[in-house]
Amino acid sequence: MKIVCLVKQVPRGDAIRFDEETKSLVREGVPLELNTFDAYAVAVAVRLREQHGGEVVAMTMGPPQAEEALRVTLTLGADRCIHLSDRVFALADTLGTSRTLALALRKEGADLVLCGRKTLDSETWQVPPEVAAFLDLPHVTNVGTLEADGSTLRARRLGDEGEELYELQLPALCSVAVPPPNATLAVEPAETNGRIAVWSAADLVSDVRANDKRFGQTGSPTRVLAVRDVSPERAREVFEDPEEAARRVRELLAERPATSTSWEKPDRLGEKPGHSYDCWSVVELVDGRVARVSLELLGKSRELAGKLGGRVVALILGHGLDNAAREAIRHGAEAVVLVDDERLREYQPDRWAGALREVLEEERPHALLIPATNRGRDYGPRAAGELELGMTGDCIDLGIDRAGRLIQFKPAYGGNIVSVIMGATTPQLATVRPRMFEPLEPRDSAEGEIRRFALNGAAAARSRLVEHDAGQRAFELDEADTVIAVGAGIGGDGLEEIRRVADELDGAVGGDRGACDAGLLPRSRQLGLLGRAVAPRLYVAVETGGDFEHASASVKAAVIVVFKSSTAPVTGTADVAVAGDWRHTLPAFAQAYNSGG
Repeated sequence: MKIVCLVKQVPRGDAIRFDEETKSLVREGVPLELNTFDAYAVAVAVRLREQHGGEVVAMTMGPPQAEEALRVTLTLGADRCIHLSDRVFALADTLGTSRTLALALRKEGADLVLCGRKTLDSETWQVPPEVAAFLDLPHVTNVGTLEADGSTLRARRLGDEGEELYELQLPALCSVAVPPPNATLAVEPAETNGRIAVWSAADLVSDVRANDKRFGQTGSPTRVLAVRDVSPERAREVFEDPEEAARRVRELLAERPATSTSWEKPDRLGEKPGHSYDCWSVVELVDGRVARVSLELLGKSRELAGKLGGRVVALILGHGLDNAAREAIRHGAEAVVLVDDERLREYQPDRWAGALREVLEEERPHALLIPATNRGRDYGPRAAGELELGMTGDCIDLGIDRAGRLIQFKPAYGGNIVSVIMGATTPQLATVRPRMFEPLEPRDSAEGEIRRFALNGAAAARSRLVEHDAGQRAFELDEADTVIAVGAGIGGDGLEEIRRVADELDGAVGGDRGACDAGLLPRSRQLGLLGRAVAPRLYVAVETGGDFEHASASVKAAVIVVFKSSTAPVTGTADVAVAGDWRHTLPAFAQAYNSGG
């Protein structure tokens, strides 16, 4: 079996600085390293080679210094490497990058392509499904475990509604979310010994041209307009009395209201008379109901559609969707397009992406918003890749300019740095993080058109859902007003107490990397740069690591409270620190908070 691992060299996130004078990132002197999830992918590939034979090839696209990352993959066990290095590759967005990687993969050939689930600098989540689209390969993203048996691959996917076990035929592509057990990832670069081949654009195509639209910036449909530092100010106050801490938290929450949405649509922007456009958003379901993130997008779409002079259109994929259609109208949709098909009853990546592609091709919406859920980050980029459309991933805000273009605000480096992005292709596509906006108050009197979209030839599913374990409901972390994050220091006996307090606060429980490494919580509930980012109104950290990796989980939380043993000043990102033994201070805080502080 030949396994090709797509890897990237990234800046170390905790070393990135923003220059307020130049309004740009300071890259000089910033250490570079192999992207952590890509190291996971190489480690998984090496385990599969040990079991089934074959070779592992690491491939990267980047400047000459990216060789250092490839040398690390050799230490991890890769047999050889391919370095795509050419000035024409520079400044590529995810689509331009995916196209180039696909060209190289066609030349090299592979039975299995493995990627990390995301890069830690840009956090787009888009390259794996877009590469699969260019290569027309079946794919599964966010994989926890992989097993191969001849030409059959079994991939266990970490979903928002539990783990999903897929079976697919090789060749295929998977993105890896978890390292294999007992993997050694902290290694030094190996000597190359001639094992790194350097390929230019001329090695991929025979007719490279000036401003070649297949590569680099000219082959990329999205542009970064500006970069901003949006690091929030935190109060950093220490309390020994949990009741005083609870009162202060309520004060801070009142000072930082949630982003509001309105049923009233603003006036259209631009010259009059002019074109009017609808704003579409995908409505996803969890537990058979409309997910909160979809209600948020419907609310935001009222503002965007007003500025575009059009309607709010909800797009719903699945089976048995009539109740969901009515709920979408109650929450702001003026029209609903239902793709109600028995073949979409269960989530299958290629089939859902194929259905979305059909809608995009036939309806040509001006703008389409997709929830940045595990599924939305999967089928959305796949459809974008198949149609070669620009897409911005994991947006935290959206706007409209006077020409009717969608302005997208994209976080990176843990969320404190935001790029302002605009796309050149239509439909304009973006995935949007949960809890960036508030849902509208539902109106039972709201009316809207419901229209059914019949699939002409929904893509044949090349992956088969074998098993769905709905025991882990990770989507609760995206919906809860309060999230309690725990570290390994709470111990197994402390987890029940944490869950009891979370129930009192009507909250959800997640863990830092240490807690999940220790098995206290499943990987789907890991919070941080290597897990998931959340944006609750209240984020409570108990015995968690204070490093950059975990702190990035809560950048967009309204108020952050940490429970720590000492009264030392707060040096991290907390608003309120409660000193003392958390077993005593946390229950007292919860009781005071619930009683009004």
